[in-house]
Amino acid sequence: METSRPYQLASLPPQSLGVAAGLGSPLQASYQPATGRWRVQWHGADGRPVATEAAVGSTTWSESASGAAPASATPAATDANSPTGLLLTVPNAPAGRAGLRSGRRVIGVPPRFPNASVVLCREEAGAWRDVAFAGETPEIPVGSVALAVSPTHWLAAYVTYDAQARTVCRVVELAVASILPAATSWRQLPAYPQPPGMAAPQVGHHNGALIACGGANFPDLKPWEGGKKRYYDEIHVLLPGAKQWTTVGKLPLPRGYGATVSLPDGILICGGENADQVFGDTLLLRWNGTQVEISSGPALPAPVTCAVASVLNGAVYLAGGYCAGAPRLTQNFFWQLDLATRQWKSLAPWSGASRALAVSAAVGGAFYLFSGIEIGPFDGKEGPGIYLKDAHRYTPGRGWERLPDVPWSVIAAPSSAPVTENPARVFVLGGVDGRQVGKIPRDSSLPGDILYFDVTANEWRHWHERWPTPVVCIPAVQLGREWILATGELMAGVRTTEVWAWQAPG
Repeated sequence: METSRPYQLASLPPQSLGVAAGLGSPLQASYQPATGRWRVQWHGADGRPVATEAAVGSTTWSESASGAAPASATPAATDANSPTGLLLTVPNAPAGRAGLRSGRRVIGVPPRFPNASVVLCREEAGAWRDVAFAGETPEIPVGSVALAVSPTHWLAAYVTYDAQARTVCRVVELAVASILPAATSWRQLPAYPQPPGMAAPQVGHHNGALIACGGANFPDLKPWEGGKKRYYDEIHVLLPGAKQWTTVGKLPLPRGYGATVSLPDGILICGGENADQVFGDTLLLRWNGTQVEISSGPALPAPVTCAVASVLNGAVYLAGGYCAGAPRLTQNFFWQLDLATRQWKSLAPWSGASRALAVSAAVGGAFYLFSGIEIGPFDGKEGPGIYLKDAHRYTPGRGWERLPDVPWSVIAAPSSAPVTENPARVFVLGGVDGRQVGKIPRDSSLPGDILYFDVTANEWRHWHERWPTPVVCIPAVQLGREWILATGELMAGVRTTEVWAWQAPG
């Protein structure tokens, strides 16, 4: 199913046909050539067979009426090229063999996009490619499924739960002519200049230049093989239109994991760490056209590393992180830096667990905080990590409110996260799903899903693209309409030098 190029997928709006008897009750979908109509049959709430019909390409379905008992769906034959979780295939589809698979994450199976509940795919040149998915709430359970094809459209029917926890029969329809081509919203930039790449570099932009500095990697052995993490101090600049990065100097000390924001006055690095210390200072990096100037910014209220920060209404908001010292514990720090007064102050934190490696964003007059990992004391030592899914919003003057949980933990996804103003959305790219930790091989790539929080609808949804090279422990840096994702941690102990630009919608 995977390809080397990012594809756009159609996000299909689901339509409910009626209440069903149960999640696993029999379901059947068919195309009737004589009338040019779809027919869907299932068991209603009272257990009796019901059926409804609609013209191909129409959203108007007939009122459910008594029908013949549907036959159970026939599972697909074994196919070495079939995608994981393939449920059904239609071998003689006019537009090529059609398939339907489950996209829900399965613990122990390396995740792949999209992890929506129902995914439509087709065979191309002997391999399968995802082409569309049902625009359901991520992770919603799906029971029985059925697939039908006409010369111009495909119809997927399935049984799932609605918002009231009722079992319902739903359908999504795909016009074959609308299958989307390779995505054009992603483009690759010159490779990062320090192989094998970095986790937790500080990256931002100032005066037209993309500036990246510091970070950490394992240059010799993997951590579980006894490898030692090394921190770096080099500063690199990528100028508009340049074919490669330029190394322009060094930080005062090696540093990684600093919360970084781009300001009109320069790139502000808040805290961070190296092998010897956790920093309680801030640095301001400015590009003067020929070199990077470094100056000290306002000291933090306390040393912190692996925090997240975003800019909102002329202020920097910083949340979470690890404090200095041992054991290494997460904090519920929530600080505001007024850029006019250059003073930090502590604010009341969110109601919930302390965390590090979370995701933050600012859009629509509010600061958002998602996921992260909580590490608390355990018998005087560093306790086991708790992978968080909770989501919170802070609005100045109103305080904190709890939002719907993220479908799965998205630890260390790029932060600040990409946003759009109209419509107001926060995009979460990849991240670590804690359910997979220890259950998939260490050399498995990170998930490439893109989730987004729809501010108006107050719900989580899947975006219709995947991230070509998903990494963690990097910021997302906005340059015009694009968001830059430079280097990063590709999998446990492994970095990449790839640099991508993503043009977010809106």
